[in-house]
Amino acid sequence: MKNIKLIATILLVLLCIQCGKDTQAPGAKKNTGTGELMETTGDDNIILSIDNEKFTNKQFKEFIKSRYPDFSFKDINVRLASRIFDMFIEHKTVMHSVEQANIKMDQSEIDNYLKETTLPTDLQNNPSLTESAKARKYLYFKLYKDIDVTDAEIRQYYDRHIDDYRKSTEVFLYQIVVNDKARAYEIHETLSKSPEKFEELAKRYSISIEAKDGGSMGYFEKGTLPKDMEDVVFALGLNTISPVVDSPYGFHIFKVTKIKKERLQFLEAVKNEIKNKLLSEKLGVAYEDFLAGLKSELNINAKYQSLFFPYQAIKGEQNVETNQNIDDANNTGTGADAGPNNH
Repeated sequence: MKNIKLIATILLVLLCIQCGKDTQAPGAKKNTGTGELMETTGDDNIILSIDNEKFTNKQFKEFIKSRYPDFSFKDINVRLASRIFDMFIEHKTVMHSVEQANIKMDQSEIDNYLKETTLPTDLQNNPSLTESAKARKYLYFKLYKDIDVTDAEIRQYYDRHIDDYRKSTEVFLYQIVVNDKARAYEIHETLSKSPEKFEELAKRYSISIEAKDGGSMGYFEKGTLPKDMEDVVFALGLNTISPVVDSPYGFHIFKVTKIKKERLQFLEAVKNEIKNKLLSEKLGVAYEDFLAGLKSELNINAKYQSLFFPYQAIKGEQNVETNQNIDDANNTGTGADAGPNNH
């Protein structure tokens, strides 16, 4: 099976939630702006139906708890809850198709999936993860297993985006940061006599997170640092100590240990990166087409006014004619507005 490991990894991304700016949904309860729930509805209220299947607030709350154990139902973030409900609709739509296909999984497949989720053991024993494992297997064999990226496509992308692979000068940077100016100059004086003590002094005095690594920050490309720092850093010679640089974060002393000159990255060096990008795009298109097909085939009715929080739609969302209905302000359930699509 081609690219099975890579496709499996990308599938985890495709099934994740995407949040965006949002506004009030038609007919939704007004939000106070504090994020606190104004009114609750019963756990048994039906909030979604897909053909003959019906789902309640209680099931949606269980869905939230299974994926976001720290989610607060007391001081609810309505935008986050809205995006999770979008995800819930999409998940149940896909699972409807999965159940129709009668996907079977043995315990070893489930165990492998749970390992990939990297969730703590105490969170792995819930049915929703088994559902997700089935969905991934179903999507792989139905949509993704024959999708591939050819060498010709990789070469074509590289040639068309050649400027993206021109790298500016890069430096491997070390720093010491302290919050006292006098201390910074004391350290600088020591380093001017004994530059080999840089890492020792970084571990002893620096307040930055890389202090434990002797001040090692890694490579930085020209144009990525604040200008005041960049002017100093890119003027340094190898293993020379910078002057003290003042910033909102403290007083910095830098050292450059490696320099990579401006260069073009050859195709072989970026081939896997390009392949992953193109494969991800192809999988995304396949998934969107599949989901659109499901929405046109199924009778999906989301009852936003029956939710236990005031749903907020994504800003700029347009109404289109589909089989997925949003109940109108009178909660008739016959409106033709399209439900949210968040991928």
